[in-house]
Amino acid sequence: MSKVIALAGKGGVGKSTIATQLIRMLSRDGIVLAIDADPNSNLPEKLGMEIAGTIGEIRNEMVEDPDKIPKGMSKHEFTYQSVRGLVTESDKIDLLVMGRPEGAGCYCFTNNILKECFSDLIPKYDFTVIDNEAGMEHLSRKVIPIVDVLILVSDPTVIGVRTASRLMTLSKEVGISVKRTVLVINNTTEVSETLMKEAGTAGFTNVVTIPHDDAIAKAAMETAELSIPEDSEFGRSVRSLISVL
Repeated sequence: MSKVIALAGKGGVGKSTIATQLIRMLSRDGIVLAIDADPNSNLPEKLGMEIAGTIGEIRNEMVEDPDKIPKGMSKHEFTYQSVRGLVTESDKIDLLVMGRPEGAGCYCFTNNILKECFSDLIPKYDFTVIDNEAGMEHLSRKVIPIVDVLILVSDPTVIGVRTASRLMTLSKEVGISVKRTVLVINNTTEVSETLMKEAGTAGFTNVVTIPHDDAIAKAAMETAELSIPEDSEFGRSVRSLISVL
């Protein structure tokens, strides 16, 4: 069975950067399904992978033009085949971009089909890494099944940690099935006792800090693709994060 790891956090905290490094490192140990579930999708660029389209586009087309489904094929079969056709494959990393529905129309039936699709697809991989928006829409709609580890990413501020705490509360309120939650305080210049105390007060028992690394900013000035050496400060910190997942 695939180990399902989901990341969430407010914009600008480095969530997708951490997700990219996690995906690259986990691919050393098995086959990874990377799912970009953030509307501000940049995981494909960071991984250096091209995509054919998004699941959101499929949902929109089915709602707007039901006749798009070939005669003799059920909506279930059409959705399943369409989703599988969107998977961008490489040797150790496969990528799927969720996108989001737009406009009027009910997406409940399609979401139920997607849930069945992911229930079949995810177990075929050693790891599944999901890069979510802060609202965790696709998790809260139960499109993606049980999450083994939810990583909440914060910047090194008290407000950031409190935001992560609210996201943890949100995950419980909407009924997301999470086995473990880890707080990652990213881009730190020092380990702040105040932040660690704040994290403890918020109920986080697993906290990992990732130090600021100039190599990330330098790499971003050269290319959209993220390729940070594993022996960099950032690389070593993500490796430490993997050890507690």
